[in-house]
Amino acid sequence: MDEDSKIIRGRDAQRMIVDTAWNMAEAVRATLGPRGMDMMLVDRMGNHVLTNDGASIIKALETRDPIAKILSEVAKSQEQNAFDGTTTCIIQIGELLRRADQLINDGSYPNAIIKGYRIALAQALEAAKANAIPMEPIDAARKVATTAITGKSAEDFVENLAELCARAAYIAEPSEIKLLTFPGSADDAELIEGVVILKGAVAQGMPEEVEGPVLLMEAEFSPPSANVTIADPRKIAEITEIQNLFLQNRFDKIKELGIKAVFCQKGMDSRASQFLRKQGILGFKNIRRSDMQRIAAATGAQVITDLGDINEEDLGNAKVSTHKAANAYAVIEGESSKAATILIPAPTEQAAEEFQRALEDAVGVAYLCVKEPFVVCGAGSIQATMAQHIKSQKPESNPKVEASRLAFAESLMIIPQTLAESAGMDKMDATVKLSANPSLGVDVNEMEIKEMEVYEPLAVVKSALSSAVENGVSLLRTHSIVMAKPIQEIFGERAD
Repeated sequence: MDEDSKIIRGRDAQRMIVDTAWNMAEAVRATLGPRGMDMMLVDRMGNHVLTNDGASIIKALETRDPIAKILSEVAKSQEQNAFDGTTTCIIQIGELLRRADQLINDGSYPNAIIKGYRIALAQALEAAKANAIPMEPIDAARKVATTAITGKSAEDFVENLAELCARAAYIAEPSEIKLLTFPGSADDAELIEGVVILKGAVAQGMPEEVEGPVLLMEAEFSPPSANVTIADPRKIAEITEIQNLFLQNRFDKIKELGIKAVFCQKGMDSRASQFLRKQGILGFKNIRRSDMQRIAAATGAQVITDLGDINEEDLGNAKVSTHKAANAYAVIEGESSKAATILIPAPTEQAAEEFQRALEDAVGVAYLCVKEPFVVCGAGSIQATMAQHIKSQKPESNPKVEASRLAFAESLMIIPQTLAESAGMDKMDATVKLSANPSLGVDVNEMEIKEMEVYEPLAVVKSALSSAVENGVSLLRTHSIVMAKPIQEIFGERAD
């Protein structure tokens, strides 16, 4: 074997996988639910943030461990596909592998465990689908957004923010929904249908609202300049005349095409801004590239590089208005694609970051319910329902497969058990009551097991459980781990 590599085989490899998965699950388990604890994340630059967002915590757990990296990718994939459920997914993987390790100690083989897990997964998803509640898309979006925000720092404003997230998801896809934070009170959060840029008009006296053709420029709206030193006044006047002619040619084009608003990704010459003002045209400069792309998508405009070469096909069409709040901003409402922006005032910079993370998840799950308006009861109820359904099915003929199937059912209860623990409730008591009546849920506020009005998208539950099983199975099938030394260590040894 290469001296720069290390091989871990058999049971040692399995134990290493289980230990790593369990440790990562434990790292995020305390953050689950409305009464989950926060974790302080401090990066290498000393920047810190308090959060209970599972995806953020997993991402921050920087490590060279290959198992941890795989689990980090699982969390990232769950976040991208379902917008929420990352903490649940990681906890479930950890519990499935822990129980698999116990079964192996008792004489089971990984392939028998995998078969039992796959059978149980199919039965669990069957139960989830059978217990899904159909709703009107906007109602489903509002309810799941409320669940996503509850337990995070934005919870005090949950009613208003959940409504905004649901309406935004009804208007546009998550990629076309922008969240903008600025100083203020979250009570004043509002939804704007259209693209919002945190820019005011480039000059005083421009109209507050226009409607019609819009022009998007990548280059600076100014005449060409030359870095030469000239002392002759006639030469200076000649260059100035050339620049004026250059600008006048562009001005004539803008007038000819009836342009009502100009957006520049870079700067804008004072002569250009004054021309726009006199013509009653709205102008904006120094706009982010990402905002330019969103405006282009919303208005149907092309981002052009040469103003002297434009024609009607390059222009978009929109209603553009300017507004003043804590910051000046402009709203662009186009017809080519639907876009929405949620303005979120926040008291501090840290609160703004937390609000943004909470609303990103809420908008995502709301959008899932707009597309597929089926929800399931949360607060641990759906996991208890799935566990009961698995146990009620016909036993498998192979005892090892059957033991694995039942272990899967028991592993589902880790979610309600964690919710109960975070609320200071007795874990065993909660498990017994939920097993007896899975329609109930964990009320973390009243510290009781009772009927709850908490809902999650069916799509998130299915995605989190399927991902946990598929990735858990992949890790369970791993027989050997070949680990090369980090390149820094190799060079360090050779230098010595």
